[in-house]
Amino acid sequence: MKNLDELKPDSANNNAHLIFLSDILSILWRARKPIFGCMALAAVLGGAYTLSTAQYKSEAFLQFGGAIPMSKEKIDQDTNPGIKIDQDASPGISLADYKRYAALFSTSGRFDEFVQQSKMTDVASVGSLRRAFLSKEIVSSLFDPVYSYTKTDAKELMTQPKDGANNVIGLRIKYETGNPQDAQNMVRLLGRYAMDSIIYLIYSDDLRFKHTEITAKISKLDNKMIELKEKMEMYKRKGVTLKQIVAQYPESNRQAVNQVLSVTPENSRYLSPLTHLMSNEVDTLSTSEDIIELRREQQQNLLLLEYVDKAKALLDTNKSGESILRELDGIKDSVFKNKDMGNEVVKEVYNKISIGNQTAVNLYLEKTRFIAGPSLPERRSSRLGPALILSMLIGLLISSILVLGYHWWLNVIRKKSV
Repeated sequence: MKNLDELKPDSANNNAHLIFLSDILSILWRARKPIFGCMALAAVLGGAYTLSTAQYKSEAFLQFGGAIPMSKEKIDQDTNPGIKIDQDASPGISLADYKRYAALFSTSGRFDEFVQQSKMTDVASVGSLRRAFLSKEIVSSLFDPVYSYTKTDAKELMTQPKDGANNVIGLRIKYETGNPQDAQNMVRLLGRYAMDSIIYLIYSDDLRFKHTEITAKISKLDNKMIELKEKMEMYKRKGVTLKQIVAQYPESNRQAVNQVLSVTPENSRYLSPLTHLMSNEVDTLSTSEDIIELRREQQQNLLLLEYVDKAKALLDTNKSGESILRELDGIKDSVFKNKDMGNEVVKEVYNKISIGNQTAVNLYLEKTRFIAGPSLPERRSSRLGPALILSMLIGLLISSILVLGYHWWLNVIRKKSV
């Protein structure tokens, strides 16, 4: 064990430390009024800064109303640009498609086009949002995709979703700004902007390739009609010859054909001329009907080509997906304005386009909607109380350092004067 003599130096050091600490506290206590004043000033400045930079956060959930791109049963895709036929399509947007759409609406250039198209360039709150789009990190925080299944859902259900079933069913959108009403309005604007960009890309993809597809189809129909017309000419020549044979050999009409079990190019010559003539007449009738059907289909495709070309011209001058979708009915009316609506072929194309456009408006602009929010925030994201406490602590620290520094400087001057 240490004896009492060995403990004396440590006791002296402890006493020295206690004396030094008591001196510091004594100095600070004598300067308590300036210190409290500095703490009060720091609290005022900190509170003012907190109030001036206070952020209000609004949130919302935008739900997609169905399978996007639009899925519809028994509708010719050529009739309705923007429609992909998939009867078993899962609701929402597939991950691959969502990445394409997100790549578009996450760019500042696309947002600038939307703002200019919507004539909101002079709105102050929109200006701050435009600056936010210059940062990829900020933009990625604005839109959060919501999936049909999460990892937690899969664990609880003890099953994995089928391939393609785990689509993006909606977007969780959030935005912070200094005014609660602006925060709510900007979240609503972001939802409209995201859907507008999705619609624009869907119709941009389809309309830009539809002209070539329909033109190629019309050319194929022309070739088929040329081929069928050649067959018709052959059947007519053959019919004339067969009638001459029947007239020349009337007794052959009573020829028994029981021995022919099947008709092939080898044994068909054993049939009676009258049978050949009847078969030729049937082939002629069938070919004539095929030509009528091809002409009907060609007429429909020519109408579609006119409609698609005008819609594509609109796409080249309009950067708003919602605006394009709403103006498609006007384009349809202009295409069919001078057409004979009593013609069933024309009327069928008109009805198909009308149904496709109305279904698209219903899915993209009506069923796709906010089912939660945008919320009107009532509290700031940064609280005033903690900010005041932190400001007072900072004021206490700074004022204490200044008081102790001033006291040390006075001691140095006194020593020099002595």
